Amino acid sequence: MSEKKEESKEVFGIIGLTLGILGILLVGSNGILISATGLIFSIIQQKKYKTKIGKAGIIVGTIGIVLGIIFLLAFVYYITPMIKQQLQNFPIA
Repeated sequence: MSEKKEESKEVFGIIGLTLGILGILLVGSNGILISATGLIFSIIQQKKYKTKIGKAGIIVGTIGIVLGIIFLLAFVYYITPMIKQQLQNFPIA
């Protein structure tokens, strides 16, 4: 019975870590939102019960947010001008 109570203390940390990993895999705007949600769950975990999983969730969620922002900035800086150039070269009939 005590093992079940120990597992339930780490639920928010497990959810936060899982969402943080998923946010890294889904880089971009969706990845930022998912990583931010995972970061919130991990912070809640650390405020209730400090666990290693909660700390890992905070680290992974932060990495996911940073990678998502870098990806979006690179997209805006590099890809958008290429799309505009292709649209200018596209013949309008």
